Amino acid sequence: MTDQEIFEGIVQKDNRVFRYLYQEHRGKILNMVLKNNGNEEDALDIFQEGLLCLWTNIQSGKYQLQSQTKLSSYLFTICRNLWISKLRKLKPSLSIENQQLAEPVEEGNSEEEKYERLKQLEQTFKKLDEACRKMLSSFYYQKLSLKAIAENMGITEKSAKNNKYRCMKKLRSLY
Repeated sequence: MTDQEIFEGIVQKDNRVFRYLYQEHRGKILNMVLKNNGNEEDALDIFQEGLLCLWTNIQSGKYQLQSQTKLSSYLFTICRNLWISKLRKLKPSLSIENQQLAEPVEEGNSEEEKYERLKQLEQTFKKLDEACRKMLSSFYYQKLSLKAIAENMGITEKSAKNNKYRCMKKLRSLY
């Protein structure tokens, strides 16, 4: 089915489109969740929730078909974001995906390529020493100010700023 046929089928509430999407994209989402600390049950939950979001967004008019965006990429992004949210709730200090630490990804890359780059960044992040992981997680993930980080770590704000700089430099060199 083309994106146009899928879009029109969803607008017309055609359940055959839902079954098609399920059969066509289930494996990709399953693979993404399994590679990122999930199990098959998690993957199916995320995929079904993602399909429901796609369906609802099209029905409500929130999503309009665009020539430069494939429906499959939109569905993958929804599912990836749902999974990242679930990971954050389960392990708030572990997940670094989708944070400001990621270097910009050029447009035109597929969602899978973007996901693989973020996964690689997460693996690189784990190679940093505990102090750097704590510093960068506090700043980028928890969105704490340098002043708050300095107070938590018992150092001056200037030292916190220098440490953050060194840790980012180390992360970039490893990445």
